[in-house]
Amino acid sequence: MTLACSAAVFGVSILLGSGRAQASSVTYMCSAPDKQFIGTVSSNLVQLRYWSDALVSHDVEPDVVVKQARDEAVQVAELRPQDRTLHATRDLLGSMFVEYSKAVAVTARGDDGRAHMQNAWRLAGSVHGLLAGAKVGLGRQGCDVTPLLSS
Repeated sequence: MTLACSAAVFGVSILLGSGRAQASSVTYMCSAPDKQFIGTVSSNLVQLRYWSDALVSHDVEPDVVVKQARDEAVQVAELRPQDRTLHATRDLLGSMFVEYSKAVAVTARGDDGRAHMQNAWRLAGSVHGLLAGAKVGLGRQGCDVTPLLSS
């Protein structure tokens, strides 16, 4: 049950935080693949929240959530953002989705999934830090990462 509650919180507040640091020497770009990345990831985070909520309310079986999270990891891995911050974020997000799927799978088997959930949280924190630091620079180039910070 603890993992289920964590899943709900994870889905709702995955990337919330207050980091605002920005490196002044970093250059950003905002290409069509970068915009596609932001849109796809935003959608994936909304889907993850939906499936996490459905898991908590027992409206879906854990294996469905595991499959969805793994599918989202594959979708993210197939994206090719050109901005180096978004590229780094892509790799962290893919790992985050995989760790979340492992947490759900392990818990469904009756084992302790906390280690995987903690890894997912750690990765989400790293993603948030990168995006919060790049928000202004990417925004100046035309890429708004706000949806990723508030999902």
